[in-house]
Formats: sequence, C-alpha cells, structure tokens
Amino acid sequence: MSRANTFYSLGLMPALMGLGHLAPSIGAIQTATGSYQFPGRLLGLIGTIAAVVDSVDTYKDLPLSSRPSKWIWKIWVYGLWAIVLACTVLSGMPTAIDIYRFLPLGLLWGIPCIPLFSTSNSLILAKPKTLLIEAKSLVVAWCMASVCAEASMAYYCRQAESQCSDRNFRRRSFYLAVLYEFFRETSCDVRDIAEDTKEGLKTLPVRLGKQNTMLLMTVVGLLLDSILTQSVAFTANGIIVRSPQLAHTILRIGLTMVAYWQILKYPRDNNWAWGCMSLFGLAPVLFAQAALHS
Repeated sequence: MSRANTFYSLGLMPALMGLGHLAPSIGAIQTATGSYQFPGRLLGLIGTIAAVVDSVDTYKDLPLSSRPSKWIWKIWVYGLWAIVLACTVLSGMPTAIDIYRFLPLGLLWGIPCIPLFSTSNSLILAKPKTLLIEAKSLVVAWCMASVCAEASMAYYCRQAESQCSDRNFRRRSFYLAVLYEFFRETSCDVRDIAEDTKEGLKTLPVRLGKQNTMLLMTVVGLLLDSILTQSVAFTANGIIVRSPQLAHTILRIGLTMVAYWQILKYPRDNNWAWGCMSLFGLAPVLFAQAALHS
C-alpha cells in the first residue's frame, strides 16, 4: 500500500466517516427540539469517537509493511483522543456514559479476545465480529444509532425535558437512525463479500449475495420507513395511507438504494467513491427524521 493510500485509509476516510455519522445526530436533535442545532462539544465527541474506532480498526488490519511510522501514527491517534477528552469534559459525565458504553466493543471489534473451544476442544480466541454472523450489521447499526441519535436527544432533554418532544416521537427517530445505519453497514458488508468469505465471516451479504441483500434492504426500508414516519398508519379503524408522505418514503428509499448500488460498483480502494459513501451515506436519515414532523 502506498503512502497516499495509507493516508486515505487511516486519516481521511475515518475523518469523513466521523463527519458522516453526525447526520443522525443532527436529525435526532431536530426531532427532539423542533429546530436544527449544532452543539460543537457533542458533535465533536461523536464524530471523533467514530473516527478513532474506524482508524484503529483499519490500522490493526494493515500489514506491518504498510503501516505508517509509529511517531506519525501516535501523533494522529493521540490527537484524536485529545479532542475526545476535551469534548468529554465539556459535554458532561451523563453524555459521556451514553456514548462510551459502546466504545469497548468498537475498539475490540477486530481483535481476537473472546475465548472459545474449537471442534478439537482446544481453546481459541475469536473476534467479536465473527460471532454475530448475519446479525453483524444490525448490531453495529444499533450501537451507532445509540451513540449518535439516542445520546444526542438525551443531551438536550436532560437540559430541558419539558421542551423536548414526547418519548414516542423520539423513539421513532431513533429507530429511523437504526434503519439507515443498517443500510450503510450492510452496504459495506456487500462490498466486503470476498474478504469476509475468506475470513470465514457469515454476514448477511455472504449468505444472500449482493442482489438479494439489496432487494431485502429495499423492501425492509420501504416497510419500516413508511411505518415509522406514519406514511402508512395502522389504527383501530383500519389502515390510513398518507399519499404525499408515502411518495416521499418511496423516493427516499429508492434514491438511497440507487446511490448505494452505484457506489458498490467501485472497489474498496476507490477513495473517491467510498469517501462519498463515508461522508454522505447517512444523509438520507436527515430527511426521514424531518418527515416525522409532517
């Protein structure tokens, strides 16, 4: 791997991914408060934590010959942790707990650390991600939605509970964040089918294949998005279909899947394509969360 590619994979791509994960946070804040707000301390903590986890996970997978000099790596990763520490102090302990509770799983994600007995009764260490099989992307989606959306809403509601939207409203915003995080994580698993198969990971795309996985995401997305945004509402008097909102759901899911399909045509080392995915892959959730107010 060239120095340029190392810079992209360890520096630029994690930074873009950290910025991209602010979308569900901003949308969740708008859901809770009714307006778009950009608290630097909170968004800085969420974005930098996401960048640290991705950068460390990528670094562990690089061969020794492709890793940067140790002093360069230490400057980068210690700099990120310094930002995390500063934002933690400014955000307060309750918010830090909301976000840090998933950090150990993120840092240990690709490290063999879970003892298991093999078929020969010998003790082996397994990576956490290998044990989740088809549920891998869903678990990641739930954790990231909790860090981004749930923690952001809790941050504001702790300050002024009376000014926050009701819990059901906030819950639907969180589930939308889970849904779109699931889309993004599963699309990355589609990209990594060959690598995951070689490593022995039984992810959902490995089981179903690329086309079936994309079809499943489209169907699940249309169903859950329409229910969560109440484009289709189930009442005691029957099913209510709100045509304008349903059209927006179809357009939102359709364009998201088309964009993902186009990006999946490019290999992982295409930094332009996957840089756009890292930065804009979660942007549709902003429109889904905004649709809750309609």
